[in-house]
Amino acid sequence: MNNRPQRIRIKNELGKLQTLPDGPAQYERLPGGDEVLILGVGPDPSDLALLTSSGKAVYVIEAPQYKGQMPPQWQAALPIHWKFIDPGDLDDDLVTRAEVIIYRPAVRLFPAFWGELTGRCRWLKATRGVTPRPTRTVLLPATDAGLLFNELESALALAGLEVLRIPPKEMGARLPGILRKQQPALFLSVNFRGLDPHGEVYHLLRAAGVPVCVWCVDNPFHLISGLRSSFWQQAHLAVTDAWFLEPLTRHGAQKLHHMPLAASPALFADPAPSHEDLSERMVFVGRSQFPKRNSFFAGCKIPLWQREAAEKLLRDGDRPDYAWWLERLDIWPLWPDLDARRVGLGAEDASRERRIACIEAAAALPLTVIGDEDWEQLLPPSVELRPPVDYYGELPGIYAAAGWNLNVTSLLLPWGLTQRHFDVWAAGGLLLSDDTPGLSLFPEELAREISFRHPKDIPALARRLAPGTTLRQDLIKAWREEILTRHSYEVRLTGLLGWLGL
Repeated sequence: MNNRPQRIRIKNELGKLQTLPDGPAQYERLPGGDEVLILGVGPDPSDLALLTSSGKAVYVIEAPQYKGQMPPQWQAALPIHWKFIDPGDLDDDLVTRAEVIIYRPAVRLFPAFWGELTGRCRWLKATRGVTPRPTRTVLLPATDAGLLFNELESALALAGLEVLRIPPKEMGARLPGILRKQQPALFLSVNFRGLDPHGEVYHLLRAAGVPVCVWCVDNPFHLISGLRSSFWQQAHLAVTDAWFLEPLTRHGAQKLHHMPLAASPALFADPAPSHEDLSERMVFVGRSQFPKRNSFFAGCKIPLWQREAAEKLLRDGDRPDYAWWLERLDIWPLWPDLDARRVGLGAEDASRERRIACIEAAAALPLTVIGDEDWEQLLPPSVELRPPVDYYGELPGIYAAAGWNLNVTSLLLPWGLTQRHFDVWAAGGLLLSDDTPGLSLFPEELAREISFRHPKDIPALARRLAPGTTLRQDLIKAWREEILTRHSYEVRLTGLLGWLGL
């Protein structure tokens, strides 16, 4: 016979049923004196009796959504000497002097209620007895191996800011100690790295007066699909694709900025020459599919007739992108559920088909694909496949040496661009690109010369811009000047810091 007591289940703020974990291990304790402040009681008030000493005054704050779902025996078990208070009545002195006990599952069940409150308490405890000094430091959640972080760090340094890199997985543990010593000027995250799904890191930073900005390099709705709290609506969000500004606003985002990708002159303006002759070859550098595609899209399905409609569009040279799939599937809203990924599955599959069609058309020329081994099953026999190369090593030289560099923009970004739109020209190479609406970022007279609508147009465009032609050399020169002058990371960060008031 199973005598294990039945655990209480309640609905969280997103309307999902969750079981309440119990036991003393579920509580976080912040040390203090002769008073106790309880933030969230938990499913069994007697658990707290093991954590509180007798004779201490006990103050309690509880989320109304939580309290309203608890059974009568929970209410009856509350000690009569506990004093319930409203969050608005909580003063800093009580937090500073009391021992604070937090029922951690509650913070994740109702983050909208608890986020600001627990962030404030943790910051007051971290800074007890000290006044952190304001600094020109930017906290950058990053590993040494991650792309974009070297470029951001260099651009921030040129703006007079000092960068402190912190591995994202260490952010929660290290942040209180950092905030005790200083008040950083900015927390800059790429794709929400360093921020937990429930917003605890975000609210600690906001309590400390540190602006939080997230640069969404990938599809923003894919990124927020992993978040379980609405804190992202209050954060500063910069997106590489301006199409997302309007739907993000409709989803409650309050601070939005368009910040496209860019080039790093230090890396690409003077590339080391490639050791191989690629001057008569077209080169495509890229993955065969969305990273970790199968796990990300697990459980997502697209109606067959919608797939067939997308395939017809592709055959006609049109773009069944994320915006098209959103309209066809008639899904709204895209958060907090995972429906954004269902839209994304359609766009990602269409992207793959379009990429393959472009590569098959480009195979009329000598073509080299540099990418993962899964390409081997997808490429025509005439195409040469090479393994991935180091972005910060060989790649700039390959871009410069290739006869042509092929770009096919992901349909996950309706008005998006890729890193190739900047890096190839900065390296002194020539790019052939699909006609993504994102090309409107550049002068029209430059964009129209190097873009194609249909994959079948690629060979003719390549011949028109073949090595040795005057038009080719003029375009490389004009594009390179455009990129290095107006589209460097230094230019991007100057605009971002101005938007943030820094």
